[in-house]
Amino acid sequence: MDIAALNSTKTIRNHVLKWMCVCLGFLSLIFAVFNLSINKSYLVGGLEIAFSALCFYIFNQLTKHYQKDWYGVALCLTLSFIILFGTYLAPFENGLFLWSFVLPILYYLLLGRRLGFILSATFLMLQSILLVYKSPLLPFVSVNLILNLLFIYISLWTVSHIFEGNRAQFSKRLKNLALLDPLTEAGNRLSMSHYFEIELKDKSNLYLFLLDLDYFKQVNDKYGHDIGDKVLVELTSLLRDIFPSGYIFRVGGEEFSLMGSFTSAESAQAMADKLIKEIAKKQIEIIDETITLTASIGLVNYQQHQSLSEFVNLADKELYKAKAAGRNCVFTNIN
Repeated sequence: MDIAALNSTKTIRNHVLKWMCVCLGFLSLIFAVFNLSINKSYLVGGLEIAFSALCFYIFNQLTKHYQKDWYGVALCLTLSFIILFGTYLAPFENGLFLWSFVLPILYYLLLGRRLGFILSATFLMLQSILLVYKSPLLPFVSVNLILNLLFIYISLWTVSHIFEGNRAQFSKRLKNLALLDPLTEAGNRLSMSHYFEIELKDKSNLYLFLLDLDYFKQVNDKYGHDIGDKVLVELTSLLRDIFPSGYIFRVGGEEFSLMGSFTSAESAQAMADKLIKEIAKKQIEIIDETITLTASIGLVNYQQHQSLSEFVNLADKELYKAKAAGRNCVFTNIN
């Protein structure tokens, strides 16, 4: 599976933002020419030219893959301001206020559910005040028209909110299916790659603990795979308790990879020793019997420009040494 696909929401939003900038940039230029030459609305026309310049700037940056979180916010806020300001200044019959109906969709598409809700509610309040303020001056603006405009906006807002909420929920579920081990709910190999290559920005103090349960096959042979699965779930829970600030991945049947940052080699070694001791102390109650386990660990620290496969291979070599030395111990080549 392509790791980049796990960031599909951000990719889609950037793609939507990029081409919305092209569309809105050209439309804004057309309206600017119309307002400057025909309507003589110089202030509104000037704002539309500035908005067009912003659109083309963001498009150019996204084309060069310079992605900033503020791009979508800036586009939405600037467009909202122009619509509000234009509604206040322009004659009602110009229909500039009709662009209000685009905004809830744009908010949710580009900014997500939380910001989409806040901006949609804020804009509705401000635009309603403006329309009520202007309506006494315009006899042809009836209560029915205002109510219809309000209901259309709220309908679009509701649909956008529900759609984005369901989309985000399903996206999270799919991501969990892709990244989590279904038995233990620890991360899987893909999750480890995603964390190492995309999420983890600073690897300078990163340590990898490659942990393998000793003689686990005997547990499966004696008690069955259902009991073996329960043991793995219990072990994962124990690892989370011992290693709360790190990341835990199940990379094989009874093999786990733990990643975390430590201020020194000594503190990483102390954590490895603690893992060995706590696992050996753990008693797992199965019906009328108690199962105890031991584990072997290979510990390494990250070296600059190292790939994930190189990192894991070094830990695997140390794990093999721990197995060869009699198990229930830690081997390391920390530099």
